[in-house]
Amino acid sequence: MSEANVYCIVLSRREDVTHERFLHCWLVEHRRLIERLPHLIDIQLLPVAEPTDGGPDGVGLLFFAGAAEMAEALASDAAQELRRHTATFARSDQALRLLLVAG
Repeated sequence: MSEANVYCIVLSRREDVTHERFLHCWLVEHRRLIERLPHLIDIQLLPVAEPTDGGPDGVGLLFFAGAAEMAEALASDAAQELRRHTATFARSDQALRLLLVAG
């Protein structure tokens, strides 16, 4: 079986954050922080077209060359900073996180 090399997260905004504010925080501020991750090959931040209250607002995909590079990136200081920032606009504790294999 292939090793995971894509980190996928499904995020929902905090109740005190509008969808528009969520998008700004995620697509502008958060993206700048994501770009600091080591070994990152590509970023895809995909907003939900018609979000519902309590439902997801976006899906993020972070691509790495391999499992070892992804593990190192997710353990980095940059990843810790990302986690702290996520909690300012999204329900980070309720996010769905998946490790995927890209062919």
